[in-house]
Amino acid sequence: MMQIEHDIVAGTYRPGDRLDEEELATKLGVSRTPIREALRNLEANGLVVIRPRSGATVSRPSITEIIDLFEVVSELEAFAARLAAIRANDTQLAAIQTSYRACEKLATAGNAQAYFDANGLFHGTIWAGANNPALTEQIMVVDKRLAPYRRQVTFHPARKQSSQSEHDQIALALAQRQPDVAQSAMREHVMILSDDALQLARDLRL
Repeated sequence: MMQIEHDIVAGTYRPGDRLDEEELATKLGVSRTPIREALRNLEANGLVVIRPRSGATVSRPSITEIIDLFEVVSELEAFAARLAAIRANDTQLAAIQTSYRACEKLATAGNAQAYFDANGLFHGTIWAGANNPALTEQIMVVDKRLAPYRRQVTFHPARKQSSQSEHDQIALALAQRQPDVAQSAMREHVMILSDDALQLARDLRL
């Protein structure tokens, strides 16, 4: 069920939370069978862990696993930025700049959720500009697993300003169609998030 995935990615269910089949079935107005199947699919995508006699819980990766995931997604997103600098058409480049300006505005005015959503749109327009659906699909798989940690990091007040400075470099490189610069700037941007997530993981005692 897409709703369960959405609630995990959106932070409604936090890492380590138990996902009770009966409660989910009642909440979503379905039988337990589709809930059970949905949880199995989410387990296959790394969002849920199912243990015998213990049931399902939202995946709670270790510090090492979080770092590994950020390393993977940083390279995938960096490659997407490189391709976007080469392949994006004028309409796609305009969409990237529009989403960038929205982030810029919300970095100084606006709530954390609005900025988080705008930040996701900015990254998403770059993935789209790469014009490589297979690459976008792989980024989204990893990004969903990292969503709870990216969300908490992005919600930190000091992070919005530093993140926007990094967006400046990425947006300029894409506007000027500089693939090497765009790739490097995106890699550094995502890996800075990785460092922040590591501190978050320590705070949460993962």
